[in-house]
Amino acid sequence: MFGPKKRQVKEADLEPGMEEMMHLAKMQRMNARLPPPEDISQALKQFFLSTHCRVNDRAAKLVASSLEYCWAAEEQASSPRRFISSQLLIRITKILRKTRAPVTEAHLRLSSLVLQKGQSLNGAVRYRANLSHIRMLGLAGHSLSARQLVEQIEKSGFASIERVSPNEAEIDNEDAEEGTASTAQHLESYWITALDAVSRGNSERDLLETLNMISERESLRPRPQLLAHPMLAFYLRTTNQEAVQTWWKQYWDSSTELGYGDEENQRSLAFNFDSVLRWCVSHQQLEFGHQVVRQAMINNPPKPLWDAIFIWAAATGKGADEIGRMMDVMKKSNEDFSDPTEWRLPDITTINGLVEYATSKQDPYLAERFIALGQARSIEPDARTYQLQIQYRLRVNDVDGALIAYKNLQAMDLSSNEDVPTVNELIVTLCQSKRHDFDTVMNVAMDLADRRARFEPSTVTALALLHLNRDEMHDVIDLLNTHAHHYSSAERDNIRSTLLDFCLNSKTPTSRAWDAYKILGTVFDEMPRSERTAVMASFFTRERPDMAVFIFNEMRRHSREDTIPVIDTYVTSFLCSAKLRDLDSLELIHNQLKLDYNITTNTYLQNAMMIAYTACGRPRQALAFWDDIVASKEGPTYNSIHIALRACEKAPFGDLRAKQLWAKLKQMGIELDQSMWASYAAALAGNGDIDLALESVEEAEGKNEVVVDVFLLGSLYDATAGHAEKQDEVESWATGKFPDAWEGLEKIGIEVNEQSGKKLPKIDRSVTP
Repeated sequence: MFGPKKRQVKEADLEPGMEEMMHLAKMQRMNARLPPPEDISQALKQFFLSTHCRVNDRAAKLVASSLEYCWAAEEQASSPRRFISSQLLIRITKILRKTRAPVTEAHLRLSSLVLQKGQSLNGAVRYRANLSHIRMLGLAGHSLSARQLVEQIEKSGFASIERVSPNEAEIDNEDAEEGTASTAQHLESYWITALDAVSRGNSERDLLETLNMISERESLRPRPQLLAHPMLAFYLRTTNQEAVQTWWKQYWDSSTELGYGDEENQRSLAFNFDSVLRWCVSHQQLEFGHQVVRQAMINNPPKPLWDAIFIWAAATGKGADEIGRMMDVMKKSNEDFSDPTEWRLPDITTINGLVEYATSKQDPYLAERFIALGQARSIEPDARTYQLQIQYRLRVNDVDGALIAYKNLQAMDLSSNEDVPTVNELIVTLCQSKRHDFDTVMNVAMDLADRRARFEPSTVTALALLHLNRDEMHDVIDLLNTHAHHYSSAERDNIRSTLLDFCLNSKTPTSRAWDAYKILGTVFDEMPRSERTAVMASFFTRERPDMAVFIFNEMRRHSREDTIPVIDTYVTSFLCSAKLRDLDSLELIHNQLKLDYNITTNTYLQNAMMIAYTACGRPRQALAFWDDIVASKEGPTYNSIHIALRACEKAPFGDLRAKQLWAKLKQMGIELDQSMWASYAAALAGNGDIDLALESVEEAEGKNEVVVDVFLLGSLYDATAGHAEKQDEVESWATGKFPDAWEGLEKIGIEVNEQSGKKLPKIDRSVTP
């Protein structure tokens, strides 16, 4: 009672509502009593009210199942009742629109469900659902399906104007206004989104067809830059200079027709301006790039374009000093502006753009020159600068330099969290470094944890391995429970795969491998059967059948169909018990098989049990399985015969069973090849009936039924390994009758077991189910 307080494991960090949806999925798998739909409806509301970022595929799958459950409950209710409001559906579409590639089948299924339900609801829900699903199809690579959906909407007339009904008063005013927009406005949004979807693909033909379809519709009058933007984005992924020039001109002219516009328009213009210049550099189209820059310089461009021009200068070979003189030119251009707010002045954003370019070229010296250029102009580094400094120092394995930059970074404003990916990269490097101690790693990790920032999967993996190698199991569980439930399936798979490799590595101590498995089973419930079976087999290899049986029993108790044992799982366990010659584990798992109503016993499985019971010293019980096989509809295979003869070899009076079996085979006209003769001869010799074994071989050899080879002699020699005088008799007979074959066996080698003193030939007599 006065001992140290036992440490409590941290609970899994789940988004609000996620636990209830996971419980529903589990109950559905188990065909158990399901929770009330009111609880699931409330869970969905909580989840989407708390979620402001993208939904991963795991969450999308749970949400889709929960929606289907609630809608099914609505249909079955005796009185009209709605568990899912229109406002919640609109919220779901807004979150789905934040999804980035890659889009999974789970995302598409959720989007499709909302789309189908939206068609029977008001215009606001329908508009949002249509727009969201068109975009999702494009991100998933189904661009033509996105276009076809727009055509279907157009034909059905669902884009028509519709007022919000009184019972849909929970919809926000902004969403209601979108729902009552004109048919042309809705269709225009759909077609522009479809064009963007097609532009993400690789088919120029489909892209031009979609553009023509928009142009042919007289009711559509989209702004030119809305068409030019996806067209330009497509051709910037090609080598088609003419198309890039054409669409850049259209985009530039339409975007600057009435000036440079607001800041958002300037940022969009600067992004595409920079993209075109980078395309020119990578495709050696420098003359076109110079034309683009000259065109921008006709009218003093806004600062974001100046920043892109400086990067272009660096990409075309200008040094830091030359770019500094260009900055002087930019400052001089401010003489045309009386309003100081319109002045173009280099700032830290300018410097960071140059440093980022140098980092992308893996040129840390140039990056330092650009930072010095800024400081010479009283432009001090900010958080982004130090973030880039960490990046390029890590690229050249200057971890100490990266740590210095990180310390400088901590003094900056980090509220934007832009530095988080780079700090994650630093943590991974520190974990892999042999020069930096544990405290250094944890100081950086704790700083990130205190900010409640995202830990990347690679970071969690590196920290988990670090803790495992220090036997800090609770820290690993806390780490994974904090972060792993927020990752996508692919990200969780990566973490699980690394921990699994650690567990399966023969160099990992058994205690740590066991800790790793317990963590995998606790945090990664979705770990499939194949991986669990591999871990089970590894503990048999480590000579810990008790741990292996524990893993098997956990699989038996699992609720997922892709996890519970199948015939292959039982076969693996039986063969592992056979290799270890562990009767206890064999009998425990055999007893589980007797109770497993999901398994239909077949020859393959019974073959494995014959092998296992023979290896564990129960050949008579093994032969009982042979009797079952013979009596079954499936019947024995050639492997079954070999395995049965191995059992006869070990069983008391097994030579009698072997003779009966052999006589039956001959009577049935079964083809008896070299390996079959070797098994039969060994079965006779194993029970001490050397004379009959040798006579049978000689007689068969005389009738040309068998060729006495190395394997047959080796089988005879191996079968008599427990009796030295019998082995001597076999050796004497073989050297006299078949000297060439015996010489071949001696070349392969005969080793003496240090423990038993038995002489064993180096041949492989193993049998498989």
